[in-house]
Amino acid sequence: MDKNHILMQRKELKERGHRVMRSHYFLLVFLCLAMMLFGTEFKQVINGISGYTSFGGGYFVNYLIEQQSSPVKENMTDVLLSSDDVVGDILSGHMWDGILKSDQLEQHLQETANDSSFLSRSEGELAKLVNTLWSGRLFTRLAQTIYSVTKSDRAVSVIFTIGGFLWFALVYLLLKNVYSAAMRRMFLEARMYSKVSYMDILHFAAVRKWLKAAGTLAFKYILEILWSFTVVGGIIKYYSYFAVPYIVAENPDMTPAETVTLSRKMMDGHKMELFEFQLTLIGWQILSIFTFGFSDMFYGAPYRMACYTEFYVRVREQAVEAGIPGTELLDDRYLFEKADKILLLETYFDVVDEVTLLLEERVELGLWQKRISDWFGLWIGSLELKKQHDDLEGRRYVIQDLKRSMDGLAYPQRLNPRWRTKEIHRLGHFSFMRSYSLWTLFLLFIVFSMIGWSWELALHFMQTGEVANRGVLHGPWLPIYGSGGVVVLLICSRFRSNPVAEFFTSILLCGTLEYFSAWYLEMKFHERWWSYDGYFLNLHGRICAEGLLVFGVGCCVVVYLIAPIFDFLLSKVKPKILIGICIVLAALFAGDLVYSQVHPNMTPGAVEVKKEKEEPAAAPQQN
Repeated sequence: MDKNHILMQRKELKERGHRVMRSHYFLLVFLCLAMMLFGTEFKQVINGISGYTSFGGGYFVNYLIEQQSSPVKENMTDVLLSSDDVVGDILSGHMWDGILKSDQLEQHLQETANDSSFLSRSEGELAKLVNTLWSGRLFTRLAQTIYSVTKSDRAVSVIFTIGGFLWFALVYLLLKNVYSAAMRRMFLEARMYSKVSYMDILHFAAVRKWLKAAGTLAFKYILEILWSFTVVGGIIKYYSYFAVPYIVAENPDMTPAETVTLSRKMMDGHKMELFEFQLTLIGWQILSIFTFGFSDMFYGAPYRMACYTEFYVRVREQAVEAGIPGTELLDDRYLFEKADKILLLETYFDVVDEVTLLLEERVELGLWQKRISDWFGLWIGSLELKKQHDDLEGRRYVIQDLKRSMDGLAYPQRLNPRWRTKEIHRLGHFSFMRSYSLWTLFLLFIVFSMIGWSWELALHFMQTGEVANRGVLHGPWLPIYGSGGVVVLLICSRFRSNPVAEFFTSILLCGTLEYFSAWYLEMKFHERWWSYDGYFLNLHGRICAEGLLVFGVGCCVVVYLIAPIFDFLLSKVKPKILIGICIVLAALFAGDLVYSQVHPNMTPGAVEVKKEKEEPAAAPQQN
């Protein structure tokens, strides 16, 4: 093959990679970002962004030290700069040395945290997690727990070694490895189909092949470790086993030996070609260095993965044409070609029937009634008609997903040799694609407010050991939680079919609501009922990343689980009883609201009191 032909092939692969990126940009960026955070691949990107290369954050701590005065620097000369050293001390049987280093680093992190800054790390569960990871405190706590039982540093070292191995086996071999293959499968789908569901990341669970996939990828990993002892052999086998995760993505039923052998045969004659192809993409990695990883996060990494996927597809095509033994097991043909329309219609014949039924079973709504229902998920009309409407919307959502496959827009799961065909169920009862009546929304508001009140009470009790009525009102409810839940159900109604958009929209709405609620209370009463000063990533102490993440997750649980089930259960209650309950609760809540405008709840623990900075605890002495 002449040089010009090779250059043309590389150019074609890159152009295909660019096309896939343009058509599925957000999906592929999301997949690679999850891969970076999960530590599966492209870990250097996160290292560049975070500014540290070790688990404990050495570069970050070095930066902190450089900002301090000389006396502080002198006191910090012996401070641990990486939690790797903490683990090293524990594994070597010097647990107390590791504890002392961890305490010194944690103390320094607390002393340098500015409670009013955006990146402060002195308060909140997220700040505790950040400090715990950076200081190695997580490992020392585990070690002390083991020591309290065994009374032996050596026993701690042995148990730590065994536990670390088991944890590695669980997280890396069962999760990280499998994700790498699942992600590659989604890249394969993205190059062929215009519609790819985020839920396809659970493909191996759907076909019940998770453990088989994990076993094959673990076998590959062990072989790579063994070959790495030969240095040159490790580099060669890296390229020999390049196709393994792609083969697993297509056929996880193959045995580990069959998969590795097939990959080796397929890559025979292509290893140097792949190496040279990687060199042509090295510019993106250089750019990533100068942009601290951000260019890789938003384009470089997913683009390279798309190009590697195209490279694999070409290698697979050549292997199949050459009749290499084992390629007959690559039987998921519709990952690489579109199915015939007649075959799709025959496979999804029940979808055609269901679509016909949905066209016939219409619920007639007025113009504004339909607009309000579609845009805000708010139902105005009889509750009996609402049941029919919700059932139809639920079935329509399921059919819409199946129809994409029938029309050739999405991968046809039913044509996967390992897919277990499922009957179409009428899912309208519990579907999240529904509208909510005013009565249901009010009761949800009360329920969410009470859940929020209970949550705040429990948190305060765990932190202080005291029971306090948290909030401005005197009753067992915090309206900000209820308002957040209802606002998300209404304003984010249009995003329910996209969980990622729903999550981030919920964060934006809840953050805005919480921020301006805090601002209003401060301006009106000159007191703070909550404060996030010192929390990691806070804004003026009114909102923080930790709380917003909890809101985002909580809102998704509300939208996709709690609210649909609650609404379905309420549909069983007689309308007169439902309305009566709402009137009683509304009277109680309104009375509390009016009274609290004049006499707000000022009991101990209700108002956030600015705490003086406590002296850090002294490090434990060695035995």
